[in-house]
Order: sequence, then C-alpha cells, then structure tokens
Amino acid sequence: MVFCNLFNAGSYKKQLHELVFKCLFDEQFEVRSVASITLSGFYQCGYIQYFIKKDGKKIIITEKIIKRHGGVLGLCTIVLSSPYDISNYVPAALMLLCEHLHDPDLIQLKKTLSEFRRTHHDSWHQHREKFTDDQLVIFDDVLISPNYYV
Repeated sequence: MVFCNLFNAGSYKKQLHELVFKCLFDEQFEVRSVASITLSGFYQCGYIQYFIKKDGKKIIITEKIIKRHGGVLGLCTIVLSSPYDISNYVPAALMLLCEHLHDPDLIQLKKTLSEFRRTHHDSWHQHREKFTDDQLVIFDDVLISPNYYV
C-alpha cells in the first residue's frame, strides 16, 4: 500500500522510516522478515537514501539477539536492493554479513547470499572489480563450498 502512494507520502517519510526500522527489531521473527523486505523496497525505489547503524548498550541477551538479527536483516536489504548491479556500499555490507554467517537462526542471511550469487553470477567478471582482493577471498570462501575427495 505504501509503495503505491510514495508520491503522496512525502510528509510521512520520517515516520515510515522509523516504523520500518522499529519493526526490524521486533520480537516476532515474521515482523522482522517483512520489515526487511519492505526496507529493501524503500532502498530500491530511492525512498530511503542511507542506512542508520543501531548502537546498542548493555542489555539483556534476548534483546541483543533481536537487535543483532534486525541489523543483519537490514544489511540483507541493502545487499538485495541492487539486483544485477553492485553499488559502492554493497561489498562492505557483504563483508559484515559474512561475519555473521555462523550465528544461530540466520536462514535469511543464507538466502540473501544465495540470491546475491544468483542475480550477479552472469556478470560476475564485471562485478568483481568492485571488490578488493581480500574481500574476494572472503566472499569466495563463503560462497564456494569445499569439495571433499576420498
């Protein structure tokens, strides 16, 4: 509904932005997932131009997990907001995601990496120029599963 009315929602931009970010850190997994998809759409259409980093203080562990998961979902939306192209900020976002690859219950992260690989595979020889050598090594280690020969 919001996407159909973005041209009328200019005065509500800050409120929508805050609402979507609040939903990224909701207690319910489903709400966080839908907020992630919505945020990706906002990035794709240029409605939101930047990403705010959440700075957490000492809190109880369940809140830390929810905040971390919300942050990871936010990074996933940034990566998925540029299908078939790589913006300047995507390599750094991918490296941050790779740091969380072994966190518990991050199925969305694995889906994001698979989707990124699928959408960028055909033109990878051009896209790889946006990455540093170190980033390429890390990214290849994450995406290419090891072969085991007996």
